Amino acid sequence: MALFGKKTNEPTEFIPDPEKAGAWFDRARQMAESHNYESAFAFFASGFKLDPRDIDIHKEVVQIASTYYSRGGESATSKQIKKIDGVTQVEKFVTALFIWWHSITTAKYGMKAIETAVGAGQKQFGIEMADTILSLSSRSDKKLSYKELKALMDLFKSTGAWDQAIKVGQAALTEKPGDSVLERELNEMSAERAMSKGGYEEMGEEGGFRKFVKDMDKQKELEEEESLAGAAGSDDRQLARAKQDFEENPSSPDAVARYVKILRRTGDDDSLKLACQVLIHGFKETKQYSFRMEAADIKITLGLKKISQMVDDCKTDPDNAEKNQLLENAKTEMRAFRKNEYQERAEKYPTDRKIKFQLGELAIEDGDLNLAMECFQKAKEEPRLRVRAGQELGRCFASEGWYAEAIGEFKESIKSLGGGDSDTELSLRYDLMQSLAMKAKTDSNIDLAREAMEICSGIARKDISYRDIRDCRRNLDALVKELD
Repeated sequence: MALFGKKTNEPTEFIPDPEKAGAWFDRARQMAESHNYESAFAFFASGFKLDPRDIDIHKEVVQIASTYYSRGGESATSKQIKKIDGVTQVEKFVTALFIWWHSITTAKYGMKAIETAVGAGQKQFGIEMADTILSLSSRSDKKLSYKELKALMDLFKSTGAWDQAIKVGQAALTEKPGDSVLERELNEMSAERAMSKGGYEEMGEEGGFRKFVKDMDKQKELEEEESLAGAAGSDDRQLARAKQDFEENPSSPDAVARYVKILRRTGDDDSLKLACQVLIHGFKETKQYSFRMEAADIKITLGLKKISQMVDDCKTDPDNAEKNQLLENAKTEMRAFRKNEYQERAEKYPTDRKIKFQLGELAIEDGDLNLAMECFQKAKEEPRLRVRAGQELGRCFASEGWYAEAIGEFKESIKSLGGGDSDTELSLRYDLMQSLAMKAKTDSNIDLAREAMEICSGIARKDISYRDIRDCRRNLDALVKELD
């Protein structure tokens, strides 16, 4: 009992409210369907604060987060996190989830989610999501260090996710061969895993010990095949298991994704064609549009490869009119396919600026400057695309003879760049120089000509071999003299 009204430090028992949580989850799904991922994550977080137990919903959010990642989604801001954060263990768990969803391929955020899950009494989350965290982390360009792998192993071990702990531990061992302490830990974990699965009870039975050893040897073989280091000789066996898993679970998004990943890693045309078929099936079964997009990407890859082969064939037989015509037809068909594909994606994801940018590039290839300018103007709203989209928009304006608008875009892009990328800055300054020169010539404006000359001089001082800068220097010198 508290004395004189003083509060105790005893935590209040958490009582799940699945009904209220379900209402939040429904709203979150609606947001995800409309591609409003930020709101979806916030609503899912509100639902999990009321009931964090349903693993299927956790997996559902991971799929949404993966789509968000593939669309160029950004990390959670401090302001967003502050709105979610709380003081209870469940609230801390949900906050960790929220951060992880925004950066789904970052292992340390997945680790934090598991760590806080244990504190919130959601140990099953760690067991069920361990493989998912490993798989998603592999999509990141950043390779896990020995220290990170060891920490991940310990974390998985604490939740009872023995298979994943051993897998990560073996990957750590490849980073630090001969680590006797780690080797001993791996042996101990193998024994603990076997006992947790009933091996201990069977030890005294007839043949129990032999069965125990046999099972451990089999498991060791599987672990070696599936180590994060990716042993070269295991590809066929991994492919066979992924195929079997897909055939047994053809409606499982994870089974589809895993089978496709291994097929694509194989890399030959037949495997890519099969991967395309599996993705189309996955799209029909799950309605996940990301599968349909990946299938189209594979078709484009195969198509471009075929065109490249046709180009080489034409080079060896340049006078063959039939071959040249077939090549031109293939190029036309591919341009049309890619443009139609990205137009559909832009309609499906109207707020995805990266898709807008890609569609703009394809529109330029097709000579559709109106569509290109519209796309680049939208793409500029995305901070990470602002410079590139601004430059492409400026080039479109220049192609139309709208030099004043082009100059404005190039100058704005240079300002946004802030001097961070020398190659991009040189390219922007070159484009700006060209538009200034054309505007100076059109308007007979000596000031613009001198500004162009100054930029040209700067490029020449930095890289005299840049494009045709020598010729530009001579032409601008002549223009200045003509207008002076």
